Amino acid sequence: MPAVSPDKARNRIVELLSDTVYQALALKESLEDERKALETEDMAAIERAVEIKSACVEKLKDLDQKRDTLCKSWGFTAGPDQMQDVIDYCDDADLIKDRWNELMVIAAESSAINLTNGAIIRIRQQQFESSLSLLRGRTPRIDTYGQHGNGSGDFKSQSLAQA
Repeated sequence: MPAVSPDKARNRIVELLSDTVYQALALKESLEDERKALETEDMAAIERAVEIKSACVEKLKDLDQKRDTLCKSWGFTAGPDQMQDVIDYCDDADLIKDRWNELMVIAAESSAINLTNGAIIRIRQQQFESSLSLLRGRTPRIDTYGQHGNGSGDFKSQSLAQA
């Protein structure tokens, strides 16, 4: 039996999850701002977005640690089932479940935006490296695969049918 009343547990977890959702939305917004700044190559906006993103991540880590520590202090074991155990114990009106699901959706959306931002950065880096290679009089690195699946395939010497 947990060492906290269901009402107290529900109220405290909903409060923590509400703060976490707020921070997660701020993180998502900073990732969207970062994407726009990357697309327009606005360095000042990129720096601002990265600063905000870093602050949001730190706050989210802190809130998650607080939630985990609180749940453990009440007797809920740490791990992937912890929140389900809390929900089963005290969430008769689905307040915790709804807030937790909202957080998971925001996290998934943020992850997708972050992957897009990473792809934009990799493309920009490849463009920069290709331009630099040309300026140095070298052949730019080809980012493709050869016919046997090995990286950096060079298709210049192959017929179109082989490529």
